[in-house]
Amino acid sequence: MPQHAHRPTTHFRAYQHRSLLAAALMLAATGFAHAADIDDEYQSAVASCKAAPKSGTRYVSVTAALMRPVPRSEAGLVNRIPIATAVEIECELNGWVRGHTDGDSPSVGWIRADLLQAKAPTAESIASGYAAATPDQRKTWAERAVALSPYQARSHQMLIDALQAAGDGEGARQAGLVRDQLLNPKAERLSGEPKLLFAVDRGWAVALARVEDGGRYLETDMQAQASYYPVRRGLHFYRRGGADGVVQVLEPRESAGVGLEAQVRLAPMTARSDEVVGLATNFAATAQAARADAAVSSGARKAIDSELRAALQREKIDRGQIDKALKARPGAEQRGGVQIHAFDAGKLGTVHVASLVWDLPPKSENAGELSVDAVLILEADGKGGYKTAGRLVQLTGGDGVETHRYFDRLDLDGDGEPELIFQLGQYEGVEYQIWTRKSGQWKPVFKGGYVGA
Repeated sequence: MPQHAHRPTTHFRAYQHRSLLAAALMLAATGFAHAADIDDEYQSAVASCKAAPKSGTRYVSVTAALMRPVPRSEAGLVNRIPIATAVEIECELNGWVRGHTDGDSPSVGWIRADLLQAKAPTAESIASGYAAATPDQRKTWAERAVALSPYQARSHQMLIDALQAAGDGEGARQAGLVRDQLLNPKAERLSGEPKLLFAVDRGWAVALARVEDGGRYLETDMQAQASYYPVRRGLHFYRRGGADGVVQVLEPRESAGVGLEAQVRLAPMTARSDEVVGLATNFAATAQAARADAAVSSGARKAIDSELRAALQREKIDRGQIDKALKARPGAEQRGGVQIHAFDAGKLGTVHVASLVWDLPPKSENAGELSVDAVLILEADGKGGYKTAGRLVQLTGGDGVETHRYFDRLDLDGDGEPELIFQLGQYEGVEYQIWTRKSGQWKPVFKGGYVGA
């Protein structure tokens, strides 16, 4: 499947080449009367920097350092740089340092020199500073400890102790709540919030649907979506049809295009991970534990191959292309091929879900792109064989039109049969589709949760 275009890793070079116009817009809110004044200050600061370059690495020593577009405290904000972040220095001017940071959110701009230090702060160095500080300074040191090590109980206890010593009982209570949320997150449903289903893909959560009684699914309220991702909220997490812990919101972020999503961690992880893929809810959907996928027998593979081959022949696809498509398996370098998942569905026995995506060669020089998108669901027929219980076969306009990939399963309506969730890959984003079983057949009943350009 194509990579998600709404989750790019922006490199520092993009920030180096930020236009003067962008810098001017950031400075416009600082009280300058004319754009010329804005450009003059920006260009003067950069010229002074280039005239006296300075290299080296320094580290943010405070909870967060504010990076400015020009060396002035009243200037606009480029970014908040967290404690211990490395800053590559370009020059120093009148108590300010110009430099850049790398990582997931690279930035370039000016930081006050007194907010940086030569060595990266550590939990031990901050604890030593806390012990040596006067009582009125300990809160500041403790806040640095929490910012640097938010998942260590010692950091939170330092802050609680400092607040209690200062007579701030309410502050100490709030600090204790934050500690409990970070060290032992709990899933919760916020006041007035509907039942929600989220898709978690590579450590990013997106609200997929509102879950109504009777197995009905509705689109999420676009205006309410921002309220779904308060920092530190917990959600029930599911993989392979069963409960698998709690994911916690780290940071919500609006995508580069359409949709709102949030970084989440799977406790006790301390950061977002590409390995975290599954479903999440704000209600307890099931207490059943996650199960490993079942093995795909040779008989099932043969039945899937036969059913897909017949379906593709009905679409008048060239036999040679059918052979290639059915032999291919999706991999890191290849979008197309057959993907098969098998799982125990309780009273239904083992269910097999096969998906096929295959790009067909153009029929002529001026012909448009064309792809096969197919889904096949097989159940045991009670006679040692298999029966088709769901099928979709369509020809789409290349990778610019949605193609199906099995994502996960979860019993959302409590009827003892799981719903199947497919991810619909598109050129610039993804969406999700819910399939449910009615009268012995699996069919799509809802589509939503689009995130992308």
